[in-house]
Amino acid sequence: MTKPISALDIAKVTNKVPTEEQIKIIESALVPAVVIAGAGSGKTETMATRVLWLVANGYAKPEEILGLTFTRKAAAELKKRIKDRLKQLRKEGLIDKNLSIEVPVMTYHSYAGNILREYGLRLGIDTDADLIGEAVVWQQAAKVLREWNDDEFEYEGAFKTLVKDLLGFTKSAMEHGVTEAEIIEETNKVLQRLAEVPSDKEVDKVRLVLKQRIKLLEISKKLRSERIASGQLSFDDQMFYAAQIAQEVEKVSELERAKFRVVLLDEYQDTSQSQVRMLSALFKDGHPVMAVGDPYQAIYGWRGAAIGTIKNFPKVFAHNSGSTSGTQKVAEYKLSTTFRNDVAILNLANEVGQVVGNQIELNVKALQPRDGAGAGQVIRDIYENVELEAAGIAERLAKLWQKKGSEETFAVLVRNRKQIPEIEKALRAHELPVEVLGIGGLMQVPEVTDVFTLLKVIVDAEAGSALMRHLTSPRLAIGVQDLAALGRFKRKRESNGDKDQDLITAMATQVLETAEADDNAAGSLIEALDEIESADRKEFSEIGYKRLLEFSKDLRRLRNRANGSLIDLIYEIEEYLSLTVELLVRDGGSNGRRHLDRFNEEAAKFSASNGSIFDFVRWLDATIDHERGLESGAPEVHSDVIQLLTIHMSKGAEWDHVVIPGIVEKQFPKAYPQHTISWLHNEAEIPFELRGDAAEFPNLDLSQLSDAKSAAVEFKEFKDACAAFRREEEWRLAYVAVTRAKLTLHCTMSYWDTRTNIDEASDFFKLICQFLNVESDLVGIDKPATNPLLDREITENWPLPNKLQEKLNAAATIYENVNPAVNDPDAALLIKQIEARRNSVDIYLPPRISVSTLIALKENPEQLAQSIRRPMPFLQDQFARRGTDFHNWVEQHLKASTLFDDDDLDYLDRIEEDAKLEELKNKWLASDWAKKIPERLEVPFETVLAGVLIRGRIDAVYKTENGYEVVDWKTGSKKLSEAAAIQLAMYRLAWAKIAGISVDQVSAAFHYVPTGQDDRRSDLLSEAQLVELLEKH
Repeated sequence: MTKPISALDIAKVTNKVPTEEQIKIIESALVPAVVIAGAGSGKTETMATRVLWLVANGYAKPEEILGLTFTRKAAAELKKRIKDRLKQLRKEGLIDKNLSIEVPVMTYHSYAGNILREYGLRLGIDTDADLIGEAVVWQQAAKVLREWNDDEFEYEGAFKTLVKDLLGFTKSAMEHGVTEAEIIEETNKVLQRLAEVPSDKEVDKVRLVLKQRIKLLEISKKLRSERIASGQLSFDDQMFYAAQIAQEVEKVSELERAKFRVVLLDEYQDTSQSQVRMLSALFKDGHPVMAVGDPYQAIYGWRGAAIGTIKNFPKVFAHNSGSTSGTQKVAEYKLSTTFRNDVAILNLANEVGQVVGNQIELNVKALQPRDGAGAGQVIRDIYENVELEAAGIAERLAKLWQKKGSEETFAVLVRNRKQIPEIEKALRAHELPVEVLGIGGLMQVPEVTDVFTLLKVIVDAEAGSALMRHLTSPRLAIGVQDLAALGRFKRKRESNGDKDQDLITAMATQVLETAEADDNAAGSLIEALDEIESADRKEFSEIGYKRLLEFSKDLRRLRNRANGSLIDLIYEIEEYLSLTVELLVRDGGSNGRRHLDRFNEEAAKFSASNGSIFDFVRWLDATIDHERGLESGAPEVHSDVIQLLTIHMSKGAEWDHVVIPGIVEKQFPKAYPQHTISWLHNEAEIPFELRGDAAEFPNLDLSQLSDAKSAAVEFKEFKDACAAFRREEEWRLAYVAVTRAKLTLHCTMSYWDTRTNIDEASDFFKLICQFLNVESDLVGIDKPATNPLLDREITENWPLPNKLQEKLNAAATIYENVNPAVNDPDAALLIKQIEARRNSVDIYLPPRISVSTLIALKENPEQLAQSIRRPMPFLQDQFARRGTDFHNWVEQHLKASTLFDDDDLDYLDRIEEDAKLEELKNKWLASDWAKKIPERLEVPFETVLAGVLIRGRIDAVYKTENGYEVVDWKTGSKKLSEAAAIQLAMYRLAWAKIAGISVDQVSAAFHYVPTGQDDRRSDLLSEAQLVELLEKH
């Protein structure tokens, strides 16, 4: 009999020696098992070695072991680790050399997609449905709500809040597999009980919410039916139908269990109810499922994960033996040695963990340090105000940065994204490289905010606070007197006084909360600015009026582009604000554009689903309001920047040095409004009794209701219980934050931000201070009675200089003096030699380029290198603008049933009269292309070749007998060079990838509009040749 291969035998090959706890898990029997794995305890290594042990001992082949995790990155890393180790075992003869080493490791959603594709037709679901992201889901919900016509549906909140509630309600109903009838039944139970209670303010509020939920149910039903009809599914749809298939379709469970003899579930505490339903239905009756997770890191309750998921694993997956005693006992294991945190940080984490353990009533073994762990360092600092707090953080990080090792990593983890701007500003003041992660966090970055707010001003006449950002920016530098004059002009137009005067006063004295809260009143400032030419110039300073007039004209020009491409409009805004040059001056060439590029990527994804510019602005507003943003997977950790991100987004990553700022009451732990999860007060929540995790939620008891007073008491107790339930998750978030740090942890708070109320240390900060045996308050120092940030007198000289213009002028002067006249021959020779050495510096392609850059790479790589090394501002001339106008006109014409005239080209503003543009229109209408119906118009794409992301936009795609033809409209007559044919090659390849067809089925052509000629090239570069071109340079 062959001797079994042990975990230690495998370790001799892999050089990864497991702990005693890991060995027990690796060599465990094939029964359902749950592993409680603390932060940094080596669960990924344990899972990988478990697979090796199973394969080496013949319990399962690699393809019979299913591994599921949450992110593609985690799945790819685990899959690669297993594959590499299996190769090692094969080389040492521990497994058959002919055995496949491919292990099916994927995300939970990918597996649900597989279930849907293989068995979906049995439920009548289109298995070829497109999977859509959050941006498209938001667009669809907005469209359904705009078209919904029901006079009985009353909603008091903002439109974006209504969209959020509709999506939240739809998600919850699918997540818990709840039917329309069940929701109506539970809702009516409460309504019938309240019918016996006299009318009262609190009672009437609850009645309205309950009735509105039934209305919202109808809209939700419409939204889901439209998605099905259009052949599109959201990720929530996908998981819902996969769970339904697993529960209802005969033989699916039997087939999947035969396919996968062993199942490993990673981050099990984060699984949602629909995922649990799917997995438990497929792999029930004692199938060897091993779930690995950490209940202390269960922080995703808002997306359907429940704290009791790990606790309930035995009830869900154990084999029911048929005995009266219930279910067979499930194996339970623990991983309690952390390989991440040094001792001081780990001890603090255990203190926080004890609070969490008491809350969730689950005994989790305290984490132990690894052998050789360092002492670690935990520091707490208290500051007077947020400015000083940010400065203190930056000063300490600057010292660490100066002596850091090449691979040391740094992060600042915030609870609220509004903390980011002040900290980023302080870090940049110390000339430290900064990267802000996450979509929500991205919107706090100054250059992104500049683009976004100008977009708002262009498309929304009510975006008053966005306008104020630009009026008071260094570019315009409009002062208090001119702002007041603009306000008087606005009131004169509208004959509406006091409220607007208060608003202008608030803006002039920089009380931004008032301005933000009263956007509607400020909004018509935009209309006043549009008509600034008719204002009395004597009311303004000379330079102030001139700047306002020029800005008004600039806005009008930008609005002319608002009916075209979102990407093109953003590009124009970037050029108008001179952001590329400004970022180059500020950050240099390496990191300057990274935030703008990420913003543009989000815009490109939104545009790909034909979303309007106005919807894009609304969607971004919603992501800003949504505290957790649109988090994806664990962040990419980089050692060349200090990373700023939310704590939610930090999960799954680790850094050597971590800062947690703003640990004050109501911010961390956050104080949630009591109504946020109460299903009696929030339409987006389904009745708790219908949830799959109902046992974890507060219980509603209306049996003692007799009058309005008793109802008010019960409602308050229920809301309090809901708020306390949500607060418990905040402590788990604190545990996640602390356990991200490896070497040092810096925890800070300050008493004052921009509000009038003082902030006090939170319970979390007090625990940190108790752990360090220090005070949680400044000792011997009196706190200021009022906010010093609001007491400061701010004065400025007027008119303010245009600081950005000064900076650009200085840069231009330097550039002009790069090559001064030199009369001395020796000096000239020396300069020539220096320039030769400079020119020999290697210039690398950026990680993201446009198709035009690719053409330049083919045509003149040296010139392209120079422009990358020393970029200069680009001014769009009248011919380029004419080309843009023409493309917009073609797009509108082809989308319309009748020909548009000039006034229809832009619903905001008419474009300038241009005889050449009219001539182009007529020429195009006379061509054959005007008679054809395109398959797609203005198709944005992003394709990765040789590690470089190439983005572009195809003008039009037409169906042909052999497949498709992509066409690019050219408004010039001259036939383009051979190098320009790369554009066609790239467009052809991009469409082939989008359509999922061979590139041989796609032809490509330029159409020269002035001459009516088509230009088809027969020798377009293949994908391999395009890759070769990129790799060559």
